[in-house]
Amino acid sequence: GDTSSFEKVDSDEDEVISVGDRFEHSDSHWEVTRIEGQTGRRAQSLEAGSIKRGWARRVDRVVIPLTLTDGDVSRSSSIECSSGEIFSCESLIEVEGEVWRIRAIHTGNGRTLGGRRVADEIRRIYLHPE
Repeated sequence: GDTSSFEKVDSDEDEVISVGDRFEHSDSHWEVTRIEGQTGRRAQSLEAGSIKRGWARRVDRVVIPLTLTDGDVSRSSSIECSSGEIFSCESLIEVEGEVWRIRAIHTGNGRTLGGRRVADEIRRIYLHPE
C-alpha cells in the first residue's frame, strides 16, 4: 500500500529469519522482504539476535491498480481486497459507485482477456463500463 511504519517484532534470539518467511503481527499477515545484519549488509537468512533491521510487506491484503476506460478517456484508480480474492475476465465489479466489466487482467507475465486470477498475482485490471 501507500503507508509504511516502524514496528518491533519479538522473536527468540536464536530463531533463524529468512527472506520469504511469513508471520503474523498486529492481526495481519506479513512476508519478510529484506533483512540486514548489524553491519547494515543485506542477508538472505540471519538469527533474530543478529538482525539490525528488516522489511516486510503485508500479504493478507493487496491493492490492485485499475485502468478504467470509457471510450477515449482512461483514468486510474485502485481497489483493496484480500490476497485470495479471485477476479475473472468479463465479470462485473463496482468501482467508485459505478459498475464496470473486467476487460483484461495483467499479471506481470502478460495480459489475459479470458480466465481468472487470484488477487496477489494481479499487477493491474483493465475495466470498461457495463
